[in-house]
Amino acid sequence: MGFETIQGVSVSSESLDGVCSAYKICDDGVIDSVLSAELIKPFLYKASAMLEEPHFFFVELPCSEDEEKELRKTRSDPFHYKVYYLDGCTAPVTKAIIDRYGDLLINDGLVRFGFGSNKTNEEIYVRDYQQILVYGKTARYEKAYTDLGIERKDELRFISDSFSPENCGTCMAVEIEGEQCPDIVENLSREGMYYAQTVEF
Repeated sequence: MGFETIQGVSVSSESLDGVCSAYKICDDGVIDSVLSAELIKPFLYKASAMLEEPHFFFVELPCSEDEEKELRKTRSDPFHYKVYYLDGCTAPVTKAIIDRYGDLLINDGLVRFGFGSNKTNEEIYVRDYQQILVYGKTARYEKAYTDLGIERKDELRFISDSFSPENCGTCMAVEIEGEQCPDIVENLSREGMYYAQTVEF
């Protein structure tokens, strides 16, 4: 099977040349990876189960057009994300979040999200164009990749590596069963999810 993109990413076939599901261990011990769409959810189940409790869940939502008008003073200024956290989760709660919202989070091309440990600060971070970073004990989290048959490489090729003015990708918000990612924050606010900060894109 070839490399599959998520629903919220649209790229040319050229952008996928040489892209395959793989991970590498960086010099600082961080695990960097790029995963085909069908592998992301199984990976999240495995890797999040390795986090020490209590867990946290976070979502980074792009600021609205009106918010960006206030934040960006010139056309060259960066865009921004609003970051939300849900702290003190048990492992079953983390699994329930993936069960309930995983497909929406994974397939939305504009949202970044992840899970971590409030105890150890280890973190699984799902970024743009299906890049996933793992900050933690390498040997433990490496097993989440190898269990899924994901190959370790010295260098990775990302979807965005071939982008140019003539060949660029598009990230889009998605809706699944009538819900979008901002609805996740609204729904989980009743469980204690809170706004933490606004960061540059």
